[in-house]
Amino acid sequence: MSTLAGAVVGVSSALIAERIRWRRDQQRDGSQTRRVVYSEFLMALSRGHSDMRTVVLQVDRSTGDRLYGDLHQALDGSGVWRFRQSLSLTASAEIIQLAVKACDALTRMRDGLIEDPDVRGDAYFRIRADLWRENARLREAMRKDLGMDGPPDPEVGQYRYPTT
Repeated sequence: MSTLAGAVVGVSSALIAERIRWRRDQQRDGSQTRRVVYSEFLMALSRGHSDMRTVVLQVDRSTGDRLYGDLHQALDGSGVWRFRQSLSLTASAEIIQLAVKACDALTRMRDGLIEDPDVRGDAYFRIRADLWRENARLREAMRKDLGMDGPPDPEVGQYRYPTT
């Protein structure tokens, strides 16, 4: 009987240890997946901003409907919408909400550049500051979710409107 009890305890211990190992591996894999998705999304946000700037900085810049189309294409071509969908499968509700705010800021930038395609103007600086602020808040939440130590993102709350 004691042999049977010992076997049950041994097998149970092995199963519990395996379950703990499996859970730890699942958490590590989930964290790695989130890290990749977060990076791709942040890169797409940056690419969308950069590509829209490229459109309006061209010497032979388009105007009117063509500018409208070029700016929409620049933002859509960045992949930001596709990666936002990936976030919806991997991220917490808080991060999704912050990602939506960052996307909204990027969309406001696109719409602002359609109205006034001047990246040196006060209107652009305000919109850019809003985008950078939302992006910094999102990055900080992502860092926290991934368990990153160290000081907070130095850019959070540091964006100011230009003093002109």
